[in-house]
Amino acid sequence: MNPKNQPAKIEGERFIDLIVQKRFEEVKEEIGFSSNIFMVFGLPAHKLNGNPAYWTKKTSLCELTITRDEKHEIPYGCYARMNQIFIDTEVRIKNTNIIDVGKTFNEYVRKIGYKEGFANKALLRQLVNYVTSVIKVEPSNPVPGRILGIHSVVARAWDIFFDVENPEQLMFSRGQIILDPLYAKWIHEHCAPLNMDVVNIFKRSPLALDFYRFLAYRNNGLSKTLVIPDQLLFAQLGTEILNDRINRLRLKRILKIIQCYWPVQAKIEDGFFELKPSLPAVQKRLPSKTQLQIVDKFED
Repeated sequence: MNPKNQPAKIEGERFIDLIVQKRFEEVKEEIGFSSNIFMVFGLPAHKLNGNPAYWTKKTSLCELTITRDEKHEIPYGCYARMNQIFIDTEVRIKNTNIIDVGKTFNEYVRKIGYKEGFANKALLRQLVNYVTSVIKVEPSNPVPGRILGIHSVVARAWDIFFDVENPEQLMFSRGQIILDPLYAKWIHEHCAPLNMDVVNIFKRSPLALDFYRFLAYRNNGLSKTLVIPDQLLFAQLGTEILNDRINRLRLKRILKIIQCYWPVQAKIEDGFFELKPSLPAVQKRLPSKTQLQIVDKFED
């Protein structure tokens, strides 16, 4: 067998196991949220070679640039995505820019969506990578009319001290993050709901998380069938395997799992991707959205 085919086989076996797992696990139907920034652009799947100062990704309409803090990294992988979804969910549901990450490391791990003992220092490192980043979204080619964008640090302050070696050790105070008001406002106004059952199924697959969020975002407000070249879809999702057949196979398997939870009318064929207007990714009543409460100091 060609070694290039091996990742697809492993991925397929893993996803088949997840389908079986889905049938036996209790479905909680919890609602989460994600900023449209990361529903469009995602994040790097793996650590970037050479630890560059910034990472850029473009679409035909806009461009995202993430600049890292000099002591840290560009956020990447599953942990970065799950931290970002957790923060966005807290902003949208609690209508505030202050994020409570818990009083013990295990409490924080549970909040992010992992089981105690599964995650390690890498989960916390990706949280720090994210909150110390600067996010900039701007038009790829400015044109007359409305131009929407943002240039902001993610957080203004954070007070996090966890004992990773003693994950149930209580800290003197709860870990907290104060998001930049401008960034929190963007999340609050420009986020879309996600089914956290699907998110948690995919919490070990950056590609699956990005594909699910892409579908949820593009379906939102879709009035007619969307058909794009599959190469454009691969580029949008940042697939790292150059073999188109393997990419199609992986995304088809991911889509099959998504459709166990959400009857999205989408398909991937040789040469194109099709998405028809479908029911929303979340059909439950959404949490009430009130005015965003901005705080500038840690809570007691």
